[in-house]
Amino acid sequence: MKSLLITTIAAIASLGCSITQPPVSPSGSQAKEPLRFQITSRFGTPSDDGQQGVATDGKHAYVQNTQQLFKYQLDGTFVKAGPKLKLHHGGIVYVNGRVYAAVSSCEPTGSTQHHVHIYDAHSLEYIERHNIGAHFTVCAGGIAYRKGHFFVAEAFFDDEHLDRVVKFDSSFRHIKTHTIDFKSPFGIQGLEYLPNTEQFQVHSHGKTFYRINSRFERDSLITGQAEFELQDLARLNSETLLVNHRDAQTLEFIKLKMEQE
Repeated sequence: MKSLLITTIAAIASLGCSITQPPVSPSGSQAKEPLRFQITSRFGTPSDDGQQGVATDGKHAYVQNTQQLFKYQLDGTFVKAGPKLKLHHGGIVYVNGRVYAAVSSCEPTGSTQHHVHIYDAHSLEYIERHNIGAHFTVCAGGIAYRKGHFFVAEAFFDDEHLDRVVKFDSSFRHIKTHTIDFKSPFGIQGLEYLPNTEQFQVHSHGKTFYRINSRFERDSLITGQAEFELQDLARLNSETLLVNHRDAQTLEFIKLKMEQE
C-alpha cells in the first residue's frame, strides 16, 4: 500500500459543537458550560469501501473500513492491513492487546447475523468471533468497553428507532439491554466510555452526538451538533479524542475544551 500523505497540524478550528444542557447534569460530570471540540491535527485514511470504526492503544490508531482493519502510527504512518472479511464491520474498540469489531449482515429489512470479531492488535490477524445475534435486529454499530464489560449499540437505516445499547460480560454473555429515549440519525454508529466523567459519548451517522451517564439515564443526556457527519470515536487520553471524518477520509484529533457561553 502506498505511503500516505500526512496532513498534520491543521489550523486549530472549532467544530462549533454547542451543547444544550438538560435540567439534570450527567452523573459525575463537573461541566456547567457548553463543551467545544477543537481540531488539533489530522491525517488521511483513504478508503475504498467506507471508513467505519476507530480505536487506539495509545501508540497506534486502528481504522476499520467496511470489511478490513488498518493500523497506523499516530503521526499517520501506515503500518499494516488485516484480512478482508465478509459482512459489514462497524465500530471497534481496543482492549488488552486485541481489537473488537461489531459485525453484521446489516440489511434494511432486518438481519440475523450479528457478531463481535476479535483481532490481534499487533498482527491484525483474525482470532475468533462471538455470536450476539439474539440481541440485535438490523445492524450492530458502536462498541465500547467499561470495567470488564462490553457495550454494543444498534444502528439502523432510519431515524425512527430509539437508541439501544446492549451490555455483555467479557465472554459476550448478555447482561442488560438499555433503551434510551433518544433517536439518533441512523442509530448509534460510535460509542466510547470516558472514565474521567463516568459518561459514554455517543455518535450518530449524522452531526448529532451526545453524552450520557454510565447507567444510560435519559435525564443525564447532553446533546451537541458537529460541523460534519460523525462516525466512530476513540479516547486517546483525558484530553483528546480520535474522531472519524468519513466524508473527508481523515482521522481528526479532537481536544475537549470547556468554554463559557
